[in-house]
Amino acid sequence: MRLRELVGHERPAALLQGSLLSGRIANAYLFVGEEGIGKAAAALAFGRALVCETPEVRPEAGVYEACGTCPTCVLTAAGNHPHLRTIAPDGERIKIDQMRELRHDVSLTAFGGTRRVYLVRNAEAMTEESANCILKTLEEPPPGVTLVLVTESPSQLLPTILSRCQLVRFRPASVAAVEAYLRERQVVPEPHAHFIASLSGGRTGWALRAARHPAILEVRERLLALLAHLPEADPVFAFRAAEELRALARDLTADAEAEAGAEEASAPAPEDRQIRAAAEALLDMARTWFRDLLVLKLAKEAPVVNGDHRAGLETAAARYPLARIHQALEALSQTRHYLARNANVALTLEVMMARLLISD
Repeated sequence: MRLRELVGHERPAALLQGSLLSGRIANAYLFVGEEGIGKAAAALAFGRALVCETPEVRPEAGVYEACGTCPTCVLTAAGNHPHLRTIAPDGERIKIDQMRELRHDVSLTAFGGTRRVYLVRNAEAMTEESANCILKTLEEPPPGVTLVLVTESPSQLLPTILSRCQLVRFRPASVAAVEAYLRERQVVPEPHAHFIASLSGGRTGWALRAARHPAILEVRERLLALLAHLPEADPVFAFRAAEELRALARDLTADAEAEAGAEEASAPAPEDRQIRAAAEALLDMARTWFRDLLVLKLAKEAPVVNGDHRAGLETAAARYPLARIHQALEALSQTRHYLARNANVALTLEVMMARLLISD
């Protein structure tokens, strides 16, 4: 993928291409955005443009892109070029030894004279020691080195790291932009493109995975059936529902493993990180259900995201007091916050399901 092909991210793409055209490249960038929004793909496209031997340069059009055909581009596309490296969590964390290896590699650039780019995926996973180690590189960056930190949780990074990076924020794309992207890629039957785009929350990566792997949509069906049962559920149901949520997360994890490598190479995530990420994805899906309930409470004929479940939504909306819908949305947001900070998945989901019941 090239920078100009990033869906809904015209502003960050223009910013990055402007830096490339002017030659004013920052020593470090911080790419921030939700999971699945496209920030990792953007980092890779930017890195490839930086190390390309014969880039496509058209200043009048604001274009600076990797050519895609030179020997360097061929190697970076395969993930095998030493001048474009990706650092990802080893287990749950990015460890001190990984950052020490990066610092050693960076020190060699003083003798090589060629640009090197380092992409740090899930930068929030750095330990305190590894964060302090990379901070030393940020404080004394050698010429020709560019670091790109990618994260969905900048608040978990050291303030001293944040202050030394140029922020590039990636925001959700419009439903129309995601839908057009899916139609252009021809990865989903025409009738499903709008539906998946509506569910994506503006995240093109999520939409592409859903289109390519129907298991995501099958998991959604099971999740919505679970949520539709909440109005008449008793408190004991919370425990069983939390168990079902974990089962759904495991199914999503298996699907993620099946699609790994389809877009870009990355180190496999450990099981706990995968389950945690899958649980967060389920919460995002659940949030669309409760947002639809809120819409129907305020305007019964209004369009909803989960339009194929409108009858169930209308039944649930009649049972849920408006205040309880707001409380449910708050519970989902808080649960996602806790999971992102490594709270126990099983216990956190049980507490959340209890909060989602109409009668506590």
